[in-house]
Amino acid sequence: RKSTKVVWETEISDERIIRSFPKINKHCFTPYEISNFSHKTYDKGYRDFTNWCNVCKVIILGDVFVGKTSVVNRYCKKIFETNYKSTIGVDFEVETYEIMGVPFTLQIWDTAGQERFKSIAQSYYRGAHVVLLVFDLTNSESLFSCQKWLTEALISVTDPIIFIIGSNWI
Repeated sequence: RKSTKVVWETEISDERIIRSFPKINKHCFTPYEISNFSHKTYDKGYRDFTNWCNVCKVIILGDVFVGKTSVVNRYCKKIFETNYKSTIGVDFEVETYEIMGVPFTLQIWDTAGQERFKSIAQSYYRGAHVVLLVFDLTNSESLFSCQKWLTEALISVTDPIIFIIGSNWI
């Protein structure tokens, strides 16, 4: 069985291009200083970086009406809509970046917060690299629910990077 790679042919805006990373305190931990690495190690590290970095899957979780879709719309479309439309199942956005000359795709999966869609949404958790939990700053129960959402995600997701965002409607 052959796997195919989908390449997104979209224009990448300048704000989505990372041309270099800041140097860290100890240069021996980075391939910026090639003399600290064998060429074989450097080449393998670069290949691993480019393979890993091609696609990153982010799942956005939280209770109903906490602002998950608003966070996605603000980040991807740079808009904030005041009229609320509930997500049914899952919505999907794709953002394209360039990191040090390597194309990078960020898949953002905006899941529904309603109980009735939970079984559908859980099927989308698999393979996620990042779990983004959203809660409403005016509703402490939504913050406490983040633990439940994270526990459910960790059933299907191995070693994710975890973020928690408090949303504000004001």
